[in-house]
Amino acid sequence: MEQGKISSKQAFYLITTFIIATTFLGFPALVAGQAGKDAWLSSLIATLLSYPTAWLTVKLGSLFPGLTLIEYIEKIIGIWPGKMLGFLYLFYFFHICSGIITEYGGFIADVFMPETPTVVFFIVPLIIAAYIIKFGLEVLARTNQIFFPWLVLSLPLILVFVIPEMKIERFLPVFDSSPLQIFKGTLAPLTWHGEIIAFAMIIPYLSKPKEAAKIAYISLALIGVIFLLLIATSLAVFGSTVSSMLYPVLNVARVIKIDTVIDRPEPVLMAIWVSGGVIKIACFYYIIVLGTAQLFKLKDYRPLVLPVGLILLALSINFAPNTIMAFDYIAYYWPFYGLIFELGLMLTLFFIALIRSKEGSSGDQKNN
Repeated sequence: MEQGKISSKQAFYLITTFIIATTFLGFPALVAGQAGKDAWLSSLIATLLSYPTAWLTVKLGSLFPGLTLIEYIEKIIGIWPGKMLGFLYLFYFFHICSGIITEYGGFIADVFMPETPTVVFFIVPLIIAAYIIKFGLEVLARTNQIFFPWLVLSLPLILVFVIPEMKIERFLPVFDSSPLQIFKGTLAPLTWHGEIIAFAMIIPYLSKPKEAAKIAYISLALIGVIFLLLIATSLAVFGSTVSSMLYPVLNVARVIKIDTVIDRPEPVLMAIWVSGGVIKIACFYYIIVLGTAQLFKLKDYRPLVLPVGLILLALSINFAPNTIMAFDYIAYYWPFYGLIFELGLMLTLFFIALIRSKEGSSGDQKNN
């Protein structure tokens, strides 16, 4: 199946990329649409609430060393129920991946090439992602190492150059939103953080699996800081109008003018963000083909790359009629769906595994 191993640093980079890549698009608007000027607080709370999911992901991986999520589900609840739940998790990963393709395809079409059919921007990243994952996890991780620093540094660079446009008054009044609105604002970023369960498909391929917890927790901390900066920067520049913008971070970038050297930095930023998007697509694409091969006990996942790619293309085309509706779905409906897989089912699996391990221990004691 997969023979490659990746280092802890590569895994840290990979987790961070596959969670933050899409947040450079409409993320601040989605949170501000629910929590208003207190969106920064919603983001902070979401980061703290995401740690139980990370703990469950790592803990289940340690209870079943060498096995991925798809493999140890069968160990926990039995072969056929396990296959059914494994199939549902694969469907969830399909849904995430098709959503990413839709978001990035729509972004390029909306902002830079409106005359080109959007489906073109679905096909191109899929082809690139398919090429990368054909070579395995190690190549995917090394490719991400090239783009990761640019993706992460793009935010502080924006922040530095828009400081003159920021106003602290745009955050005021603090706690203007109700507790319910602030809570609703946590749901979208919490679901984004919850994508860390994809790490459950990678833990067996770490060169040092015992460092999985450290990787997950530090990744979430960095992701939380990035989420907070994205929202705070957008609010400081535009105030409450952020919630009505389709791509607020891009609008922040358009404010930048670095003398006469860089009059319009957004094409450079777009190239960085789209590269991150392709890596995120490749990560979930890889997880889908690997998980499918494991579910059906295939020896190699590579023959699945083409058929899975075609399914992803079809799902992406039908994900939403346009970008606005895609973002509305992500903001208002996706959290309730995503959190079932990211927290509800993971918690259930953990408790069943815990009960079975205790039953096994008591049975061994009786035999002795």
